[in-house]
Amino acid sequence: MRLVAIIIVSLMLFACVSAPKDYSSAKELDPIDSRLKIKSLWVKKTGAVPLSSSAQLKPAITDNRLYVASVNGDVGQMDASDGKWLWRVSLGEELTSGIGVGQSSIIVGSRNAEIISLNRITGSELWRTGITSEMLATPVVVGNSIYVQTVDGKITSFDINTGNIEWSYSHDIPKLTLRGSASPIISGNQLIAGFADGSLVSLDAHTGEINWKATITVPRGRTDLERLADIDGLFQASNGNVYVTSYQGRVASVSLTDGNIQWAREMSSYVGLLESDGHIYICDTEGKIWALDARTGATLWRQDNLIGREVSSPAIVEGAIVVADYDGYIHWLSLDDGQFIARASLNKIWNDAFEPGIDSHYAEPKTRYYPRLVTIPPLAVNNVVYVRDNTGAFAAIQAESKKP
Repeated sequence: MRLVAIIIVSLMLFACVSAPKDYSSAKELDPIDSRLKIKSLWVKKTGAVPLSSSAQLKPAITDNRLYVASVNGDVGQMDASDGKWLWRVSLGEELTSGIGVGQSSIIVGSRNAEIISLNRITGSELWRTGITSEMLATPVVVGNSIYVQTVDGKITSFDINTGNIEWSYSHDIPKLTLRGSASPIISGNQLIAGFADGSLVSLDAHTGEINWKATITVPRGRTDLERLADIDGLFQASNGNVYVTSYQGRVASVSLTDGNIQWAREMSSYVGLLESDGHIYICDTEGKIWALDARTGATLWRQDNLIGREVSSPAIVEGAIVVADYDGYIHWLSLDDGQFIARASLNKIWNDAFEPGIDSHYAEPKTRYYPRLVTIPPLAVNNVVYVRDNTGAFAAIQAESKKP
């Protein structure tokens, strides 16, 4: 996930909402010949977001239902088709994690180092239990287990019905890290997790026993800052391999069987990658977007026209990769060659949906300007992209081929 380092002010690795980064060097957007018809399906106010973008509060979608949390403790379920609230509850405390969705419950993490289980149908609280430290990663729910990764390097499995601990694993982390952690992933009986020292670890999902450990990046440099090598972005398991990136490090393909690195190349990313149809799509720290061959790591194409625009994690829709930037623009790029095929502006979408002068520029009433930075990974289902910016504005945007 895109997260700020502990020494936030001096590192300036990420722009806090309260103190926007200087984007004067960001590339200006050139006009494009749009090949897609862009349509806003709905827009919604979804409440306050964290002052620091380290807590991303990533929404979740399943069965045409969207689950959204705000920093002040509001959690709600929306109809993905029209954005209408189906239920909304207030937990009365600050939330820090995205939403994990199970068959009958959803899971959120609080600033008070607790995980809270809510009934998926009604939003009523089922239970809550303490965790070892703050959780910024989205919890993973599979079957009857909840897997939680906390900022102290621990992974804990909880029973989804009771909140009781099933097992716990602890990993040593450096003194200085990027503030945050990527969510673990499940592949078969393996839980795969990335850590702040550049390590990728496979655990038995049922027992927590370690299967293998792979070093994606060896921290190098004289200072703690130079040695930052966190695995903080999206990573993915597919075709018997795990594809992963690290900050100031490498992108690599790692065997799920034994943790052996199949190939690796120098590349830095803190938002991560996605794999689709044998291609890997990566947004690097400079804002370049890459397509690599998943078998070899060879470059298939590279798009440089978003450099400096603080590009979000990627999402994939039909025929396109979608990213958002610091100024609230959403970009559709061809999967084939990386060329821009469509673009939308969250500012325009928001202002078109509301009467000018009445919250026309902001998701919630505010006293000063907040940029429409998008650090929360967009969600994509079929040809619809769901984007939540750092003001709390949430939009469903459809992109369809233009009729001849």
